[in-house]
Amino acid sequence: MKKRYLYSLFFGLPGLFIAGIISILLLGGFAGFLWLFAFGDRPWPPFSETILSVLFVLVVSVLWIASILLGYRVGKRLETDPRLHRSHVLLSAGLTVLFILLMVLHQFSVGNLGPKSDSLLCSDFCATHRYSGSGMPPEISGGRTCSCYDSVGNEVLTVPLDIIATRVPK
Repeated sequence: MKKRYLYSLFFGLPGLFIAGIISILLLGGFAGFLWLFAFGDRPWPPFSETILSVLFVLVVSVLWIASILLGYRVGKRLETDPRLHRSHVLLSAGLTVLFILLMVLHQFSVGNLGPKSDSLLCSDFCATHRYSGSGMPPEISGGRTCSCYDSVGNEVLTVPLDIIATRVPK
């Protein structure tokens, strides 16, 4: 395989993550600008969602293609050198693994991976039993109960969290 294609891959894999991060930051800044100077706290017009989505996809695409083209140019320049630089391969693989690891750690920290939090267990329990709402006592109180509420807001059921936790499949 020619080095130009190999380096396109070396730059493209971590480049996708870098493009995504930069795009999220730019999108947040642009949305903040629109909030401060264009739409404020009023309801935003429907076209603003389309503009933000298209802008995000466009910026990710442009930055990702730019990283692939940069890798292509670097690889083309290195084609006269017959050996493959292991440091380049390790850097590309390391950056890719680092970004994937950061995404997994982020998902774990927000509760999408790993054990469910007590409040989520309580909410799921009450929703399964078709109650309108759920609540728990403050953590500082030391109480570990789950309260389910009807549509008017009256407490209908109180269950210890230990009982709910044992019913949840691991």
